[in-house]
Amino acid sequence: MTPPPTATTDASYQPIPGCYDEMVDARGATREHWTHLAETFRGLGTADLLDRRRQAARLLDQDGVVYHAYVEGDESRSEHGWKLDPLPTVLTSHEWQKLEAGLIERAELLNLVLEDLYGKRDLLRRGVVPPEAIYGHDGFLRACDGIRLPGSQQLFSYAADLGRDASGEWVVVSDRSQAPSGFGYALENRMVVSRVMPSLYRDAHVHRLAPFFRSLRTALQEAAPPGVEDPRIVVLSPGPWNETAFEHGILSSTLGYPLVEGSDLTVRGSGVWMRSLGRLEPVHVILRRVDGDSCDPLELRPDSLLGVPGLVEASRRGVVSVVNTLGSSALENPALLAFLPAISEHLLGRQLRLSTVPSWWCGDEDGRREVLARLDELVIRPLSRGSGSETVFGWELSNHELDELRARIEARPMGWVGQERVLTSGTPTLTDDGLVARRSLLRAFAVARNDSYAVMPGGLTRVAPDDGHGRISNQNGAIAKDTWVLASEPERLTGFWLQTGPVVEGIDPMAQVPSRVAENLFWLGRYAERAESVTRLLRVIDDRRTEFEGSANPAGVEALQTLLEAATGVTATSPGFLGDDAAELLRHPGHELRRLVVDERRAGTVGHAVRNMLGAAYAVRDQLSTDTFLVVGSLDRTISGIRDDARAADVQAALGKVIQALLSFSGLAQESMVRDLGWRFMDAGRRLERALQLLSLLRATVTRARGTASDSLVLESVLAAAESLITYRRRYRSQAQLETLLDLLLLDDGNPRSLAYQLTLVQEDLAALPVTGGRRLREDQRLVLEATTGLALADLAVVAHTDDEGGREALVELLDRQLELLSGAAAALDRDHFVHRLPQRPLA
Repeated sequence: MTPPPTATTDASYQPIPGCYDEMVDARGATREHWTHLAETFRGLGTADLLDRRRQAARLLDQDGVVYHAYVEGDESRSEHGWKLDPLPTVLTSHEWQKLEAGLIERAELLNLVLEDLYGKRDLLRRGVVPPEAIYGHDGFLRACDGIRLPGSQQLFSYAADLGRDASGEWVVVSDRSQAPSGFGYALENRMVVSRVMPSLYRDAHVHRLAPFFRSLRTALQEAAPPGVEDPRIVVLSPGPWNETAFEHGILSSTLGYPLVEGSDLTVRGSGVWMRSLGRLEPVHVILRRVDGDSCDPLELRPDSLLGVPGLVEASRRGVVSVVNTLGSSALENPALLAFLPAISEHLLGRQLRLSTVPSWWCGDEDGRREVLARLDELVIRPLSRGSGSETVFGWELSNHELDELRARIEARPMGWVGQERVLTSGTPTLTDDGLVARRSLLRAFAVARNDSYAVMPGGLTRVAPDDGHGRISNQNGAIAKDTWVLASEPERLTGFWLQTGPVVEGIDPMAQVPSRVAENLFWLGRYAERAESVTRLLRVIDDRRTEFEGSANPAGVEALQTLLEAATGVTATSPGFLGDDAAELLRHPGHELRRLVVDERRAGTVGHAVRNMLGAAYAVRDQLSTDTFLVVGSLDRTISGIRDDARAADVQAALGKVIQALLSFSGLAQESMVRDLGWRFMDAGRRLERALQLLSLLRATVTRARGTASDSLVLESVLAAAESLITYRRRYRSQAQLETLLDLLLLDDGNPRSLAYQLTLVQEDLAALPVTGGRRLREDQRLVLEATTGLALADLAVVAHTDDEGGREALVELLDRQLELLSGAAAALDRDHFVHRLPQRPLA
């Protein structure tokens, strides 16, 4: 017997009028499959649920989950954290089986359409679809005609945006075939929700997502060109600032394939190759996250810097498989939705199980008449966005705007499609005031498997950020939800990762490190060390300010002035405390010091170093552990959180948090990263930067004698900034001396902060790098060896000598020579190991 309906979880919860509600039925009773969740929500209460939401936000923040939103027609980018509601959307196993069958059928139909459009074009010849509706869409790429993947599945992966109509039936609102995004975000949602709602997740017996990703991995291997038994697969990304860059990294890490950008690949001779350090590695399958028309500047968009010249020809010849197939964006044509019923009858002999949102192509007279008559009720979509047109909602337009739109449609009817407005279902969403019904869309995913498709059990649900009826999209701030498909019985584990049989030969680590990755790791190390060094110096200066700013103590004031001038010299942020306004800045240094922390556009500041460190980290997300992003994720917000009017104590507290995060990052690098080639480049960057920062600090502070009192303060500050003060005090109990300070900071190879220590380790790092040019010693090695020898031969008694005018010329000469050699070594390493592509220019 069907159990009696139960009361809703919250008397204040109100379904959206005229919309199907996921949790409650028309009588206001909780649907059976929501009963356990509703009781749990009621038992927890709003306060506890909000605490779970904060936990989820913290986990997402720690994982570095972001979405980069772009403003239409504007090159500016805004970064915001991924918004996740910890309350899932729930579907029964029985309902999912029907939905899954409909998704598979639709994917199979679109696969046939894709094969036909770039093959026989039977649909066009027979008049099932007008040629103008296909060729007028910018997703149809003529250069990709004839490109085929091995096997029968030309549409590798597919996603559908689905909503329920007022009766509760699922309707496909749009198809995603270009490079469907959301796989990785759905996986992240699941990991976070299962951690903040562990008991609920376990008790609900939710279908797992892992089998889908195993199917994705298998499909990628099977997509390899004929004859390739052990294919090399890469994930092609537009770069770390793409909207869904986080997803590219998590896909790369989950699947175990290198994350590359267009500059990492090249077409040579018989195939596509990845530029690894010192050699080229073959690439057989490319999982692309770059728009199809940007994948090859030779045959597609000539202004694209994201693609690989010659990739279309390589795909045409079948030496590489690009998935999704180049040209598959033709299936995202909104005009196809108007003809899909006829296409289904023609190709399958039946109508699709899943309904499609009613659509009308304005190039057809009847369709145009319908659209113009109901312009204020429909969603109007342009066939091509090249002209700057975008989707509009007729009901949001004024009479004047409707008249303008009507004129544009009548002037070029073939370029427009009208769609019925679908008031999608309401889903309980957690707000500060409790559970509120918000309109929702489900993005469901499928990937080729054998001669059909495997569907992710669940998907990515997004809900409207407010009570409005506008577009539900990440660009507009939609809130994500995990989607649970409830198993009718405990799910059996299948497709285990652990395998028996012959031992699989591992891939050479050198083959997994593209030049771009090595360069980003090198600069990740450098920027991390730069941020730490500058932060330490600023903290020491802040301590001296507390003691001596505005003081009548001449020695303290002179020491503070020396340190402030050193801050400008070390950071190279001239004019600063060395410019024409230096006198005024030295009297009131607070504003300039704050700029040295937060001004990320000014090279040399902590903010600039942190911003570039994070950029390098996001660019090599697939190389770094999840724990790394626990550390680096908060750095940017710490810097950004310092207001212009922040008190000195607030700035000091923020610098403490920065140091804590940077030390944690350093510890992870030392204790958790494999000593592979990537680590060597990162460590070399750290060691060279630490050496350069130390030399610059000494050059700016101890190369001239002042008075005994002020020099004592300066030397103490230098030791504190170099994290060696306690060691010095323990070793040299007497008054500070320049010679012993130089011994500890320059020559002591047992001091992890000394120059000698850095030179020893950087020599080890450089020796592990690939040999270039056939020379016994590369230039970077030769320069570091010369620096090491020069330091070993230095006579501290001579170096520390002060002339009658207070100068220390021998020390200046030693420091300048070391700076020259190590800067040259860094430049030589960059030149010999990293590939810097010249700007591309059209031949015409």
